[in-house]
Formats: sequence, C-alpha cells, structure tokens
Amino acid sequence: MIEDLIETGQYKEALRYLNDLEDEKVRYQRLVCLYGMQELQQAKKEGLKAKALAEETYYDVVAIYVSILKDLEEFEEAINIIVEELSMPYIPYQYETVYNAAYDELLLAKQEASLEGTSQKIFNEEEIENILTKEDTNEDLLYMAIEQMEGMNIRRMIVPIRQFIRNNDKPDFAKSLLIELMIDQEIDEDMEVIKKGISYEVNPSYAPMVLNQEASYEIYKLLMEALEDDNPSLLAMCEQFLNFYLYSIYPKYIDEQDYRSIAGAIHYHLASLQYIDIELEDIEYLYNCDQEEVKDVLETIQSIEY
Repeated sequence: MIEDLIETGQYKEALRYLNDLEDEKVRYQRLVCLYGMQELQQAKKEGLKAKALAEETYYDVVAIYVSILKDLEEFEEAINIIVEELSMPYIPYQYETVYNAAYDELLLAKQEASLEGTSQKIFNEEEIENILTKEDTNEDLLYMAIEQMEGMNIRRMIVPIRQFIRNNDKPDFAKSLLIELMIDQEIDEDMEVIKKGISYEVNPSYAPMVLNQEASYEIYKLLMEALEDDNPSLLAMCEQFLNFYLYSIYPKYIDEQDYRSIAGAIHYHLASLQYIDIELEDIEYLYNCDQEEVKDVLETIQSIEY
C-alpha cells in the first residue's frame, strides 16, 4: 500500500504510515516522500542520519540524499559525497552509472549557478581534472572546463592534459583547444597527441595556433576566389567548416599541394548539404585539382562530427 501511495505521488498520505525509524527501508521511503514534497531541509536532516545507518538501502539513500543537496544548491557537499563513493574499491555497476550521471549533473548545476551570479564557485582544479580523466566524457562539461582553464595556470594540470590528448577516444576538437591553451602559456614540453589512431609529436612553445597556420589562410583564399562573388553565404559556411576541420586534424601537417583538394572538398561537402547542384567535375575545374584527391579528403571530412 505504501509503495502504491509513493508511486502515485501521495507522499503526505504515505508519511502517515512511515513511523518506524528503526527500519532502514522506512527511513529511505521517508526521504522519497520528503523529497517529493520538496521538504528539503527536513529531508536533509533525516537523510544524514539515514545515510549513516543504512546497510541494504545504502546506495539508494546516497542517491536521493545527493539529489536533496543538489536542490538545496549545496553543490560542494553533494560533489564530495559522489567523489567519495566513486573512489570506493567496489560499487555495484548500476549505482556507478547513476553516480557518474549525478556527478555530471552536479557540475553543470554548479556552473549554471555561478553564471547566474550566485556565490557558488566555478570548477576547481580537482573537478577539472576529473572531467578530463573521466572515462565517459560529458562534452558540455568538457568545453565549460576548457573555457575556464583559459584564466588558470594550467601547468599544475599537465598530467591530466597529457593523458587526455593522447587518449584516442577523446574529442579531437577539444585536444586542439587544450594544445592552444598550452601554446598561450608557453608550455615547453614534448607532448604526444593521438587522433584517429595516429600519433603526433608537438611542443606547445614552438607550435602555431591552429588558425595561424599558412594552410588556414591559403585554403580560405581559394574558397574566396571561388565563392565570394557567386555565393557569399556559402563562403561563410565554408570558412566556419574549414576552421572546424583544421581544429579536428591539428597538429597534422598539411602539404601545400593539398590546399586545393581540401578547399574543393569543403566546397563540395557544404554545397551538397545545402542541396546546391554541383558536380565533382565542377570542383575539379574551379580549384584546378584532381577529382580523386578531392574524394580522399571528402572521406576525412564526412567522418568529422560537426
């Protein structure tokens, strides 16, 4: 009967039957009801005790207690609890998944609170390191963290940054952003970057910014010559995609002989997405390039998540 009341949202009625505080299941169900009624302060008070005494319901109690703290905007305490639980030698898989999702949600909520001008702090170094080293990457959190790192001394985070950029499964675009942060702070260390299974060596103190490479200027110049007069809106789209393409493949060296085929492939790809009637023969003529080389570049371009 109590379960039915809870499932139908009749929390106040269910609480009338939940009086045996020596029973850990009752303590957990009381938390569910109090949370459902948004009686958060009382829920926090009872949750602290329930967490300390829980055995069979421990993981469920932790999950709802963290939700209570999140709604109270007590993000630091909630994050600390989740970090502690995830660092335990053993945690049931289903709860590990729940806690990982909760951790991401807490960091996002904390960031949103900071942007709204509350007194909450933005990510600290430990949280940024956790975002960088976490197996399942939350890209919203990742790019928020990278943006915040622009104003930090990232020398203290070189180890997780190294780990991130040589992990083939991490987003390629984000790796380039991190390299640019190291360029900006003149980090003089040899680094390994792995993208699409290929290893590159880079030393940020000697490396150019992504869009300061000769390839960026020359490929855009070719696109301008072909599109500026006939289709300036498509040119703007091609420029944006070119930048994304360069960030995705950086620090791969682009040979001067490849500029024309890259420009042609980007033009063809974006035009096709806009249902603009154009053939590879037209691209070959416009950019004075080989059609087969354009096809090779297209394979790379079409594999990029944009």
